[in-house]
Amino acid sequence: MSISDNLHKPTKALGGLELHYLGDIAVIVMDCGENRLNIPFLDNFNELLDDVEKNKACKGLITTGKGKFYGNGLDLKWLSTLNSPETMKEFYKKLAVWLKRLLLFPLPTLAALNGHAFAGGALMAYAHDLRVMNKEKGWLCFNEVFISRQFLPFHLLYIRTKMGSGHNFTDAIVLGKRYTGSEALDCGLVHAAPSMSLLLSESIQLLKSFYGKSGYPGDSLYLMKCSVYSEVVEQIQKDLAAVDDRPVMNVSNNVKSRL
Repeated sequence: MSISDNLHKPTKALGGLELHYLGDIAVIVMDCGENRLNIPFLDNFNELLDDVEKNKACKGLITTGKGKFYGNGLDLKWLSTLNSPETMKEFYKKLAVWLKRLLLFPLPTLAALNGHAFAGGALMAYAHDLRVMNKEKGWLCFNEVFISRQFLPFHLLYIRTKMGSGHNFTDAIVLGKRYTGSEALDCGLVHAAPSMSLLLSESIQLLKSFYGKSGYPGDSLYLMKCSVYSEVVEQIQKDLAAVDDRPVMNVSNNVKSRL
């Protein structure tokens, strides 16, 4: 069963991404195979986020996948086809700005992990305020250590803010531990771990339990997130500046190795 089986015709569809509304909650469904990150994916996702922000009746955002994956990280095949270091630089900057946008989004956000969330998919999930994970199938895993890639400083800052600095952080980040939904719940890495058939309904219930009937004032929520994640925002700006200052010829190899 897919989460989209409970949804009607999307309000908007772009390149395998669909925007649905269930009452006052927006649901973005990713149906791009393994939902790997590349420039077309980020551009389409941002356009749907624009639509959500313009909908003043919307009080929350859920993102989820369709099928086996929530997200499987960078689109390495797509990256290998890039012949322009400038395009690589553009992708790196778009990815950082997109994660920042999710982190600071002026609505409460929830990642409903229908399946595997690896590497960049896990980074995406942790850019949300809340996480709910299918307990029947799928792993949550920051597997960068296994694929010879390093995190950028701002990645580690916002993950640590949400995960803490104890053994969960070192197990997940240093050792790349794989967590099932039940294990992730036991470790406090997700907020709930229902069966797939209840993933959407429990995600909605959890999200509504925070914003109640009236919802959050968007400006206030945004400013609160800016305050709480101020060190992350500062580090993102430093990371972006470093890319601009780095010689174009070196950007491709550096970004591939660090993401």
